Amino acid sequence: MGSLVISFEKAYDCPHIFWADFAAPSRSLRETMIELANVSRSFDGIEALAKMSLKVPKGSLTGIIGPGGSGKSTAVKVMCGLIRPDSGKVLFDQTDLMSIDRAALRGVQARFGIQFQNDALFEHLSVLQNVMYPLERLTRMRIGQMRARAIERIAMVGLAGFEDRLPNHLSGGQRRRVAVARACVTDPDVLICDDPTAGLDPVTSRKILDMIIGIRYQTKNTVIIVSSDVLGLMSVADRVALVWDGAVTAEGAPHQFWQDDTPRVRRFLDDARLPFEVLGWQ
Repeated sequence: MGSLVISFEKAYDCPHIFWADFAAPSRSLRETMIELANVSRSFDGIEALAKMSLKVPKGSLTGIIGPGGSGKSTAVKVMCGLIRPDSGKVLFDQTDLMSIDRAALRGVQARFGIQFQNDALFEHLSVLQNVMYPLERLTRMRIGQMRARAIERIAMVGLAGFEDRLPNHLSGGQRRRVAVARACVTDPDVLICDDPTAGLDPVTSRKILDMIIGIRYQTKNTVIIVSSDVLGLMSVADRVALVWDGAVTAEGAPHQFWQDDTPRVRRFLDDARLPFEVLGWQ
């Protein structure tokens, strides 16, 4: 397949692009970037992760789905070292996060970009200042270089001209785009998006997914998306993992899920598809 040139503004006008139909970035999906092996974590006696095991291939887009409170967000925070598990092994690019010191862990965390579930924007900072923040904390770039990089990322997510706006002057979809721009401003090896379409209308949700996939095709990094938008995520992911009661119940390529007769898989996918069937959409 030839090279793919992406225009995010054009992608916004095409809400039904199925990016999974395009060729994946040219990295071997057989290499493992992140591995959770029998990871468990409890909070106040309540088990959030129960011997969870999951591999994230390098260069892939891995989707994580599951019911609310099943451990999805906890799992990705364990992957990037924000939460330390009670037991099990966490490997990042063959480095055991359980056996390294704080300085080494900070070095690993600098290779991640994270769009948090609630966007976590600084309300007193402008869009430009929010996007520059990781560069100020994690790099030794000069101020002019940081500004230029941040402005480039803001334009990449379709918000050129919004640099001086405060977050409370942005719509929900615009705030989400700023959060994604900030997450990818350091050119991370791994981009984690925690429910990037939560609370957004279907058209805006599709635009956000298309934007993330476009960034992935430009940077060729590893992307992990946690999402309650099951059908949208299925249309863009290389691999999907269904998390239930703190463990991975099923994983594989999206087309394998539609053919899976496991009761939990069928129940979850049928529930995701039900609103469209009620409306008579196929």
